[in-house]
Amino acid sequence: MGTGTAVATGDGITAAKMNLKLEVVDTADITALAVDAAALAADAVITAKILAKNVTTAKVADAAITQAQFKTKAVVALADAAATLTAAQMIDSGVFTITPTIARALTTDTAANIVAGLPNYQVGTWFDIVIVCLAAFAVTLTAGVGITIVGSAVVNNASGTWRARIDSATAITIYRM
Repeated sequence: MGTGTAVATGDGITAAKMNLKLEVVDTADITALAVDAAALAADAVITAKILAKNVTTAKVADAAITQAQFKTKAVVALADAAATLTAAQMIDSGVFTITPTIARALTTDTAANIVAGLPNYQVGTWFDIVIVCLAAFAVTLTAGVGITIVGSAVVNNASGTWRARIDSATAITIYRM
């Protein structure tokens, strides 16, 4: 709104004679509003980009998991005797050969020892082990403390593959494949 003095000439008021004072919105206020609006618009764009990529909580969680590194693995040749498969052998090698002259038992390490050998493990982490029996005598995989074996645990003049899955810090289930 303006204030001032108007001078009448005839039937009208001349603008030349009017002294107006205009109130103007502070430019800084407009700029601040524009920045806020731009920031909001930018947030909306970022949100739209994330939504367009179909990011889900599960995918974010999966992205945080450190993927297993591929290792060079060696075959473990076992002596013709009952044996305990160490956590390091089970995790780092995973393939065992044996030529038994009588039936033999191969016992897994404890679940706690195996889990301790898996840095940054998570429940659900797994690895495979293979036992190759090179003679016509039964070789039986037996469970150490905290281990549960599901499926046949015997190989005889053949090979067997098992998948060991971490259930907790003290429990592992080994499934015959």
